[in-house]
Amino acid sequence: MDRWERAHGHIGAAAPSWLTFEVHRPYLDGADSALTTVHARGSLLAARRFEHRQPTALRFGMTMPGSYRSLLDGEARLARYRVRDPLGLATDLASPTWRRMAEAYGHRADLDDVDRAGLAQWLIAVCLPDSVLEVLPADLSESDCADPVRAIAQWSRASALFAIEGLSDRARAAYSPLVDNPAPTVAHAQAVAAWGYLVTRHAADDSDTPELFARAEEVRKGLDLTDFEHSLLHARLLLRQVMHAERQGAFDDAWQLLAEAADVLEPPVDADEEALTVEMRRRIIDRRVDIAVRRGDREAESAYIAEGLALDPYDVKIRMQAAQATERLGDNEKALAEYLDAARLGPYGTAFALLAAVRCAKALGHDEFARALAERAYRTAPRSARTREALAELSDGPLAEMISLPAEHPYEHNWHYRMYAAYFNLGESHSPGLYSSLPTWAYEFAEAGAPPEVNWQRLMPPAFRANLVRESGLTEFAVTHPADLPTHLRTPAWDQLCAWVAEFPTADVERQYLTAVVLFRLGFGKLVLDLLPPRPVAELTTPAQLRLWHWRDVVRYVGSVGSSGVVEPTASFEIADHPACPTHLRFVISVFAVVFHARETKSLEAASLWRDKAQASLDELLAGEEHSPFEKAMMESRFYRSVTYVPFLRRDRDQLAREMDRAEELAWSVPASTSYEEFLARENLRACLESRSKEAFGFGEHEKGRRLVEEVLTIDPYEPKTHMELAEVLLAEGREREAGESYLRTARLGPIGTARGFALAGECFDRAGLPLLAEDCFVQALRVDPHAVSAARGWARVASGVLAGVAAEYARDLEAWGAARRGR
Repeated sequence: MDRWERAHGHIGAAAPSWLTFEVHRPYLDGADSALTTVHARGSLLAARRFEHRQPTALRFGMTMPGSYRSLLDGEARLARYRVRDPLGLATDLASPTWRRMAEAYGHRADLDDVDRAGLAQWLIAVCLPDSVLEVLPADLSESDCADPVRAIAQWSRASALFAIEGLSDRARAAYSPLVDNPAPTVAHAQAVAAWGYLVTRHAADDSDTPELFARAEEVRKGLDLTDFEHSLLHARLLLRQVMHAERQGAFDDAWQLLAEAADVLEPPVDADEEALTVEMRRRIIDRRVDIAVRRGDREAESAYIAEGLALDPYDVKIRMQAAQATERLGDNEKALAEYLDAARLGPYGTAFALLAAVRCAKALGHDEFARALAERAYRTAPRSARTREALAELSDGPLAEMISLPAEHPYEHNWHYRMYAAYFNLGESHSPGLYSSLPTWAYEFAEAGAPPEVNWQRLMPPAFRANLVRESGLTEFAVTHPADLPTHLRTPAWDQLCAWVAEFPTADVERQYLTAVVLFRLGFGKLVLDLLPPRPVAELTTPAQLRLWHWRDVVRYVGSVGSSGVVEPTASFEIADHPACPTHLRFVISVFAVVFHARETKSLEAASLWRDKAQASLDELLAGEEHSPFEKAMMESRFYRSVTYVPFLRRDRDQLAREMDRAEELAWSVPASTSYEEFLARENLRACLESRSKEAFGFGEHEKGRRLVEEVLTIDPYEPKTHMELAEVLLAEGREREAGESYLRTARLGPIGTARGFALAGECFDRAGLPLLAEDCFVQALRVDPHAVSAARGWARVASGVLAGVAAEYARDLEAWGAARRGR
């Protein structure tokens, strides 16, 4: 499977999901990858041991904690790879190794002791400790553990319990048959040493640790093993003792233990022993770097970091150690690059790496970039107090307040949910953006049983909710019908919506209209069309029916925008001429028709015809007594903003300016008296000023256009589209760095234009001589859209770190893939 195909629709939290997959692939499908880090290859060896029925043969000494898989799932966001046991992975995704092990797990009740122990070790290696307890549901006795194979099984069970529960009573009980009176087996020697290490690291009292290590060494010496096996077990025991020396503050002793561990290793004689040696060397290097820092030995620290990078270039831990060393030397530019490399190789430590990158970016004066990194850190670890505090410190007041709100449900920690909860499940959106709560407004009118006479103008793109769900990683919200949303994700409002949809076929026309509006505002446009089959306009007889079928036509039109053929809203045009059509509905449709023809058909004749109809309807509405001063002002302002497309098509600058002046005058003076009216007034003023900026740019008035764009941002500084418009203005002025920062705000405030915002920010930063910032933006663009070939080219052009070769390969392969598709 190509990288971009694997990642398509799956947006990683901090790095492209395909990259996280390849670095940690054995945990996900049981196969190897050229980018796989050393510790992840433990399951490959464990699977070979199972295949050869060698449960007592040595395996990797390091196992990841129980939380590791959940972190991996949370950051890669490859939903189909989220499993609780080996059988949970679909056959088409699993490697041959995974399928063999899953088959064994499926028949676990029938396995003999050898296969049961081998399977348990593989489950530990792929970080599925709960499944180990399914294979080994009860502790064995001390006498049972005298058997070397059964001792391995008991040690696997003990390791699984610790991974799940820490130093719990059950974990202590599981270790007891192996530790208290150890028999002369490999399992006992390793279990006693492991228990000593765990007590040292996690218990309040580690006074018994030296005796445990001595006991483990005594058992090891009595074993009948090869020289290599003895040397490896000896080195592992010495490595475990380092933790105890470190806790005692005996750093010189710890350093000596590490030297001895490195010296005792015997040369490997086959591929499996080579894998064990590499893993042991990697662990020794890791601790040598840590102790060198404790001892203040920068020369040794630098030497062992270099050795670790050469041995395990895609490991997040060594990358973090390198970045920390660089930062201590005061080189913030290089440290920032190294922290970003580390963050792309997570999941273990991703948020920590990003927070450190924030620190370096701030020191370098990259404040907007630092804010983007802080948001990414929060999105990676939203429950962390440190990520919340870092982001709040860099955010404006409204966003800082949003981040600080408590969460009742797990999904409420999610950045996108907090911003746009209304689109997920009709929850409360906390974004201060103007359009974050449109579904809530629609629902409240539906609940009240009457629509507003004057509605808002913004029609969110049909893909908005789908993009929102993808970018958030909250895949359970990815439903195409409200009734499909799982119960635990629903709000009372959502349950009410489900009831309205269920009753839709028998509901009255007014209720159908209100429900259809809520559905569309939530992004369920296709469902609206399914619920309302096409119907000849001639069969419609009441104003309520006409309004409902006009809404259906709007939904159909909006759903076609951006496709190869935009649908003409002919039903609406017929409705406007229907004898039962109310004046206000005719006015709305006529204004809509002017905009449609100006944008889509470019027909001055058609636009002029509909303008005349809109003018006649407006004159009638303004002369009547049915509408409030607020409603009349809104209608007139919207009229002039929309129908000025006619003088624009004529290139009649004077009439266009005159009528836009009137639209703006009304927009500023509209007399709002309720929260809804204030919302409409702000939205109308924002739209009016946006139109005026386009007018200015259209006639070459650049300064005026920029001033108007900036004014639009004062009304709604959280609208991504406007930040993109400002970026275009800044880029035209040659202010590449500022343009890049504005594009970066577009990406931060998505999901509208997230990938494009990142890609264009990358281009601007590259032009501004900031390749480090550019690379990060290109990587983030590919995180959101793995098919973004321009971002892939950009990444290949500026990449300079550990992933430079990967970047070049990705761009080359994506280009070839695209060319092959075009040639079909």
